[in-house]
Amino acid sequence: MVQEGENGTPQRSVLLRRAFELLETLGKPATEDLLIQQLFGAHGNKSLWTVLLRKTLRGSELFEEQGDVAAGEEVCWSLKIWRSTQQELQSINFVVIDTETTGLRPGADRVIEVAAVRVGHGQILDSFQRLINPRRRIPPFIERFTGITQAMVNEAPTASQVLPDLLDFIDGAPLVGHNLGFDLNFLAYEAQLLGLSFPIDGLDTIPLARRFLPALKRFKLDMVAAHLNIRTHNRHRAFGDAEVTAEVFLRILALAQQEGISNLGYLRRRLQLPVAWSGDITQINPKKDSTQWRADGSLSASAAASARPNGGLFLNPVWKRSFPTRPGVYLMRDANNQVIYVGKAKCLKDRLSSYYSQPLGYTRKMDGLLQSVKEIETRVLGSELEALLVESRLIKELQPVYNVQLRNYELYPFIKIDIQHTFPRVYATREVAADGARYFGPFRSRRMVDLTIELLQKIFPLRTCTRSLPPVAKPSDPCLRFHLGRCAAPCQGNSDIEAYQQVIQEVCAFLGGESEDLLARLRRQMLDASQQLNFERAAWLRDAIRSTDEVLIGQRLITGAVESNNLLIVYPSAQENYNEIFLVRHGRLIEQHCVLHQANETQMALMALLKRAAKLGEAPSVVGKAEVDQINIISRWIHHHSDDRAFFPLQSALVSEVEMAALAQHIWSEVDLAHTVPVEKTNEETEFLVVGATPGEYDAL
Repeated sequence: MVQEGENGTPQRSVLLRRAFELLETLGKPATEDLLIQQLFGAHGNKSLWTVLLRKTLRGSELFEEQGDVAAGEEVCWSLKIWRSTQQELQSINFVVIDTETTGLRPGADRVIEVAAVRVGHGQILDSFQRLINPRRRIPPFIERFTGITQAMVNEAPTASQVLPDLLDFIDGAPLVGHNLGFDLNFLAYEAQLLGLSFPIDGLDTIPLARRFLPALKRFKLDMVAAHLNIRTHNRHRAFGDAEVTAEVFLRILALAQQEGISNLGYLRRRLQLPVAWSGDITQINPKKDSTQWRADGSLSASAAASARPNGGLFLNPVWKRSFPTRPGVYLMRDANNQVIYVGKAKCLKDRLSSYYSQPLGYTRKMDGLLQSVKEIETRVLGSELEALLVESRLIKELQPVYNVQLRNYELYPFIKIDIQHTFPRVYATREVAADGARYFGPFRSRRMVDLTIELLQKIFPLRTCTRSLPPVAKPSDPCLRFHLGRCAAPCQGNSDIEAYQQVIQEVCAFLGGESEDLLARLRRQMLDASQQLNFERAAWLRDAIRSTDEVLIGQRLITGAVESNNLLIVYPSAQENYNEIFLVRHGRLIEQHCVLHQANETQMALMALLKRAAKLGEAPSVVGKAEVDQINIISRWIHHHSDDRAFFPLQSALVSEVEMAALAQHIWSEVDLAHTVPVEKTNEETEFLVVGATPGEYDAL
């Protein structure tokens, strides 16, 4: 929705952006009549709209007026940047900017430091640096990340004092930055609050590095600087980063000039061409097709879309004939036979064929990947779940340069209860050790851990403070939680140890999956409260039950990675009329069998797996990183397939062969029933199984 001012006209920043986009699209000066129509959608009183238009555009450094009103000439407006299009790169002064902020969102977060470096003639000419008082607290992690403390900004000038000086320093020069859009968004927001306009365009060193440093695969500032032998200093401070970015930009400009890119127009044009493009930039004639190129040397949006090459230019079409139609993983290799990318697919043929029509540079992941592929190896596996596990293992083993998300083991969150303590606390941790404590998890996210702990603290009278307790310390007065009935107050020194230990046992039972008693108790209490007309408490208990359900959804089957997680999974195989049977013991995938869908063979395979599970004994006291990764992948896969009802807990059946046989018979009955009424699946199921990512986060990553 377009924001409007008090008189119903769009806000000034919106008008400026509309005017900039219109002129950029036209590629030539526009008349005031056209601008009035496009910006205001207005007819009628032309003189009123003309005054408003001129007031808006004259107040911005982006536009310049052409034509003499006094001489009766028609007034047109153009972009100032067009004047510099034909300027030689070596004669232009650029300003490199960088900011430090309290977070990632302009508005919700604010700028706390800004720096700018003027460069020209191959060297740094001048600099600008200011701390800014954001008039709010700096988050602790930002203080640790940047080294900028609250005390440093408390006495600093505000944005209203710094922004005018910064704009004077820039003085209309083209802007440069590393991930420039981030800095421009924040600075434009700060300027808008002051009624000022800030440049909304510039040169980003990330796409520049992609085009002029082809040997690089990742483009963080540290990596680009190291590649160019530029020493970094004072990182994550605005001036330090601006200086490093300026040095990077000057090196890239020198490389561009070596390729015949002599002016700013050619440089902008090169940025609009594909990363892999090569040739003489001067031979690309913008006049040949007036709709293809804008006046500032950039490619129009429609022309860029049609000109973008795809993977079919580099991938051998003969390979498509041999891609299997079954689940598995694929390994892409380069000219040196090094694996540069590992992927998984429910159907290898469909997934790999999609690369042939994938536009180059469509995502950063694809940037340079398909151009480097000289061979694709496929490995057919028995199931989608196996493909997920093998993909994760291969990525960590081979460290392919184009795999980013799964290259390192993640530190998944657990809940820890130090049961050796007299009054244990319940808290979050990412380290699992053989220290006598009980660990529950892994959870899908820290948010789920916090939600679970918050729920436990509402339902059970748990200690939350970290202070020393009697008899080590003196007894102290209890906190508010004691008076609310949410803590046993062991700090007083007279709490009932046995009663608290009973509470801890109930908490462990809940986290271990034994939730029915707790839910039944909560429902009884809610019913009693409503019958006593205590509707406030009944509503609180209702919300607690809902929170309990939310926690249990995420942890229903894989609830104690260290202690339980014992089940059989039976899932239709990619091979027709076969089933894949997975044995998950203590959260790990122990064994997988592909079995013909026939009663005798299935039950024999199930009995063999159950006997092996019985021999595995207790869970290891420490969970390794690879095991935690595997546990989390299995957990997510189960969560996304939970409607299949193909999961069978086995712990209670391990006591005797009679119980094992009964469970095997039950599993066969369920599987055979499901086999007669197949459930349709979509091809999108596994696309959301990147560890740690929701469907929305997967696209963003």
